[in-house]
Amino acid sequence: MSNSPAGRESFTALITTFVAMHTFAWICCLIIIITVVFSPNINRQSTWINLNISWIIACFVFAFLLTTGQLYKTSPHPSVCLFQAAAVNAVSSLVAGTMLALSLQLWLNFRFNSGNLTGMSSQQRDTLLIAMPYVVPLIQFLASLGYAGQHPQQVALTDSGMFCGFTDPIPGRIASIYSAVLMIPTASAQVLLWRYTYRNWYKISKNSRNDLVTMIRLGLFTVFGIVGVIVSILNLTMQVNSSVVNILESLPPVCFVFIFGLQEDLFRAWMFWRTYPSVLKSTSTVWSGIRLIKMPTENEQSQTKTTWTDA
Repeated sequence: MSNSPAGRESFTALITTFVAMHTFAWICCLIIIITVVFSPNINRQSTWINLNISWIIACFVFAFLLTTGQLYKTSPHPSVCLFQAAAVNAVSSLVAGTMLALSLQLWLNFRFNSGNLTGMSSQQRDTLLIAMPYVVPLIQFLASLGYAGQHPQQVALTDSGMFCGFTDPIPGRIASIYSAVLMIPTASAQVLLWRYTYRNWYKISKNSRNDLVTMIRLGLFTVFGIVGVIVSILNLTMQVNSSVVNILESLPPVCFVFIFGLQEDLFRAWMFWRTYPSVLKSTSTVWSGIRLIKMPTENEQSQTKTTWTDA
């Protein structure tokens, strides 16, 4: 960091931007979660809610110095710094895992229309997809917490001044490698989903006028995976904690809020004083703004056709 006033101002501005973006994201995701849970007219898939929860945890952890009043201090309180250093290594793995779980659930729903092709019931499959992303991050957090407790001298404010971490780069690199490994199949699955939707455009679009929005959201969600892979690779190559890379890592949750939080059904729930005509509720699972409505055909109730509406 430069010792000049301009250098210090630039340094402080980057820290403020980083913390503000994460604080904005976790508060907005919390509002969205509360709205979805308590509104009877809004449906979302369990893995989509799980991804929201992971963003809340991750963004809260990265903004932890602000929450505890330790931001801008050259030496934050040791207990605060220790907790954040241990949690920072785990949350990237958590977000990567929940994104992969959502992508897998989407692929099963899109490609195979749920079914029983995984060898287990839908409830068992969804429970597994919800629980599994937390296993490795929990182990990482407990291991990092134990390591930090035994080696407190390894815990310090990072070079960027944005959060606390370990002076030993190995724990962070292990977490980055794991996140990158998870993000590669996540991005691949999202690209396959986009390709599948594009190739079946006629079958999908003939039943809805809102498919352009659907394709845009699906395409933008794919960017999350690609950005995640790029940032993970940058983290591996950087010798010091980079403010620019940290700002890049702040973009996905903020974009998530704007892309999937600005939806008609959420706005209707927030504007509760207004009345709206009743809409047909989905009988199938719902994904991040895309409602799949299964309607029985005239000939066979066991066969269904899928129409798409933008939530």
